Amino acid sequence: MSRSDRTTFERGARLTPADLRAAGERLFGRWGWQTRLARYLEVDGSTVRRWIAGAVAVPPTAKIALRLLLEREGIRLDAPAPERPPLAPDGVAAGAKRPARPRTPRRG
Repeated sequence: MSRSDRTTFERGARLTPADLRAAGERLFGRWGWQTRLARYLEVDGSTVRRWIAGAVAVPPTAKIALRLLLEREGIRLDAPAPERPPLAPDGVAAGAKRPARPRTPRRG
């Protein structure tokens, strides 16, 4: 991670609402990112909105999950946003091929 990301996501540091917003928009796009982030973290959407408002601190487990997702996707918050599709709620890039579902044998 970059130097500025380390200060944002380092152990013991509090994730600020502005940094949470920047990470969410880079991962999930500008529209609907709060809902998609909530699904990814398996929390209620209102919880993410409380984090953004600064009413409640982002818990360490959510901060770690977000940091790992940023690392996995190769996203640095201090770099310009590349042209890439945002992640879908299940953590797969929008438009990416998903594996086919296995067919269930028909009973006849």
